[in-house]
Amino acid sequence: MLGKLLLCFSSIHVGLHVAYMTSIPLEKGIPKLNFEVEDRISALPDDLLVRILFLVPTKDAVVTMILSKRWRFVWTMLPKLNYLEMINDDINNNKVVIGGLLGRLLGRLLERFFWQNTDQQQRLWLLRFTDESFQAHKAPVLESLAIGVDTGREVDVYVGNWINKAVHSRVRELGFHLRWSAEPTRLPNNLYTCDTLVSLGLSNKVLVDVPSLACLPSLKYLELDSVIYKDEDSLALLLLTCPLLKNFIVERHHQDNLKFAPHDQGMEGSSVIDSPALKKIFIADYSRDSYSIQNEPRLDKLAWFSTIGYSHLLECKIILVHDLDWLEPLMILLHNSPNLKVLHIDKTFMQLAEELPLSWNQPSSVPGCLSNHLEIFEWKEYDGRNKEKEFISYIFANSKCLKRAGLSLKSTSNHKDRKKMMKDLESMYRVSTSSQLLFSTQFGYMRVSDEVSD
Repeated sequence: MLGKLLLCFSSIHVGLHVAYMTSIPLEKGIPKLNFEVEDRISALPDDLLVRILFLVPTKDAVVTMILSKRWRFVWTMLPKLNYLEMINDDINNNKVVIGGLLGRLLGRLLERFFWQNTDQQQRLWLLRFTDESFQAHKAPVLESLAIGVDTGREVDVYVGNWINKAVHSRVRELGFHLRWSAEPTRLPNNLYTCDTLVSLGLSNKVLVDVPSLACLPSLKYLELDSVIYKDEDSLALLLLTCPLLKNFIVERHHQDNLKFAPHDQGMEGSSVIDSPALKKIFIADYSRDSYSIQNEPRLDKLAWFSTIGYSHLLECKIILVHDLDWLEPLMILLHNSPNLKVLHIDKTFMQLAEELPLSWNQPSSVPGCLSNHLEIFEWKEYDGRNKEKEFISYIFANSKCLKRAGLSLKSTSNHKDRKKMMKDLESMYRVSTSSQLLFSTQFGYMRVSDEVSD
């Protein structure tokens, strides 16, 4: 399957040795010594050679097949393949770059190839390289596979074959980054029934279309980055197929097809999602219209939060990119996460200069996580708005187990405003008398796992 590629490599094999021998500098007066170098590495058993190749990038491991017949198939037994390393984007000129051993060995040959061909031809070459090398892989169990593709030409067939081979190889970790201007790619149904899959990451032009018989009994880590969903039920159905899911990362964009019905249309009673093992969730929503379209747009997000029950969620980080009416939905999330211990709110990437008004009223009952579990509360770019101040005051007054509250004040605020915000926060009542209130550089974000007991 790698015949053409191997032929290309073999044709320069002798030349590489000659170039290497003739490039050794000899100082004047030093006699040339004739000696033979014993190849001890090639004499090692296959399992040790595989361990050696495991420590280098996949592209370098594959190219070792040109070293000698002894090395021709060693790389095919690697338990881990990472083709994402094949392509690095040069932001300035969008040029495909090949480095490492592959670039050094092929030298001017590849340089001339990429200079004479268009970006699209280069990407097609890399696509074929990925496909042919992966199809030649022979390891009975594939621990990890990561593939990145940035050309949409005939890619559906490739992706389908890769998924089928990965599932057949009992893959445990799988990552697909598909990026192009064409339509999104629908993944084969057998991906959603892979009983060995522990970690799954899908990014960009992937169509999430979950079959009715889907079941991912071993999946613990799921990342969905700007993917497209077949309909508004696709995400809910996918989560239902993962009974052991612990970590969930989702980044949304405005064309992902997730539209949520208003809260008063009975969605809460008929579409409740419970992820019993979930401990960490990361949500980044770059979608402006996920709140719009409906007459009561805020209720869309209320329905979204109110239909998810995270009974074992321990840590939650919310990044706000666009200005939204988000406090009431956040309170519903707190009500549905009774064991939450860590809450991050990050407004660093807020894009609008003038923020929209927030609506929030003190709930009739205190969320269970505040009464019994919340230990760490952090807020980046706090700017002292009245409703936000009321919300923080409520958190302080009801979080009985709070150990640490850390706030980073809005960077654009002047010294007088910052001083007033700090004074207001320090004067708020905290029911947890042992809790600390820290500002800015007095604490570090995203390093709280050691402080929170499981």
